[in-house]
Amino acid sequence: MSDFPDVPARIGADSTASLTTIKDRPVSQPFSSPPVRFHDTSSENTTRKAGSQVPARKGRLGIYWQYTKPRIWLLFTLEGIVGAMLAWHHTGTFPFAGVLGAAAMVALGAIGAEAFTNVIDKDIDSRMERTKSRPLPAGLITPAGALLFGSIAIVGSLVVAGLFGPVPLLFIAIGLIDNIVIYSLLSKRTTPWSIVLGSISGGVPVWAGYAAVRLPISPVAWLLGALVMAWIPLHIWSIAYAYADDYASAGVPMAPVAWSQRQFGMALVAASALLFAVALLGDALIWKGNIAIMIIADLAAAGVIGSAAKFARRPTVKQGKQVFMACNIYLLLLLVGIALAVGAVR
Repeated sequence: MSDFPDVPARIGADSTASLTTIKDRPVSQPFSSPPVRFHDTSSENTTRKAGSQVPARKGRLGIYWQYTKPRIWLLFTLEGIVGAMLAWHHTGTFPFAGVLGAAAMVALGAIGAEAFTNVIDKDIDSRMERTKSRPLPAGLITPAGALLFGSIAIVGSLVVAGLFGPVPLLFIAIGLIDNIVIYSLLSKRTTPWSIVLGSISGGVPVWAGYAAVRLPISPVAWLLGALVMAWIPLHIWSIAYAYADDYASAGVPMAPVAWSQRQFGMALVAASALLFAVALLGDALIWKGNIAIMIIADLAAAGVIGSAAKFARRPTVKQGKQVFMACNIYLLLLLVGIALAVGAVR
C-alpha cells in the first residue's frame, strides 16, 4: 500500500505542542477530534502560514520523483524481486527477464497508485502540517498532471504484467484496486481499520514477482506476502501515533485517533503477535536446514513484539517511533537476507 507516512527529520515546534495533548490524554479516552478547518486550496498559490516547510521549486523531474515517494515503491519493488528470486529457487538458470519484469511491474504499479491516492487525499494533505508541503498540495504539480502521470505508470505496469501471463496481471490489478479504491477512496476517511483493509496491496508484490517466473506459487511465497500484510498495520499505526493530532484535525479516523491509548496499545501488541506467528511459519520453511539463521530471524521478529509491548505499557511518541524503526529494520533485513540466501544456494 502507498500511504506510508513520511517521517520528517524533526518535529517542529507546533507539532511538539500538539503532541503534548496526546501525552496528557487519559488512557481510557480516544484522541480528541478538534473541528476540521478547511483551508482554501482552490488556488495553486495558496498562502502558507509561517513555519510551514514548502519545498523550493525544483526541476520537473525532481518534483515528480519526490511525488512518487520513492521509499515506498522501492520497498515494494524489493518485494517483487525477492518473490521472483524465490521462484528461481525452483527453476534452472537465473530468470533475468522475470526479475526485471517483476521489478518493472511492481515499481510502475506502486508509482501509479501513489499518484492516484495523492490526488484523492489532496484535501487531507493540505490540512495536515506533516503533508501540506508535498508537491500536490504545495501547488508544484496539478491534479490533472498527477492523474496523467499515474495513468501512464499504471498502464505500463499492467502491460508488463500481462506479458508474463494472466496471474501476474491479476495480482497487480488486485493490488491497484485494493490500494486506490478500497483503502484510499472508500475506507481511509471512514474507519480506523482502513490500514488492515489496504494491507492486501502489501503482499501482492511478492506474489506477482513469483508468478512472473513460476507457477504455482509456493507456500514460502504465500507466507512471505502474508507476513508483509501483517507488517503493514504495525508499521503504519506505530508512526501514526506521533501525528495523531494532525490526523484528527484533518478528520482522518486513524487508529490512534479513534481508539483509546489502551485499545491502541493492545492493537499494536496484537498486530506484532500476528506478525511473529506468520514469521515463525515462514522462517521454518525459508530457513529450514539452517537452524542458526532461523533462530536469528525469529529473535528479530520477537524483538518487534517486545518493542510493541513496551509501547503498550507506556505509550510515548518516542516508543512509537522505536516500534516503527524495529518494523522497518526487520522487514528490510528479512527481504535482503532471503535474496542473499537464495543466491547462495543457487
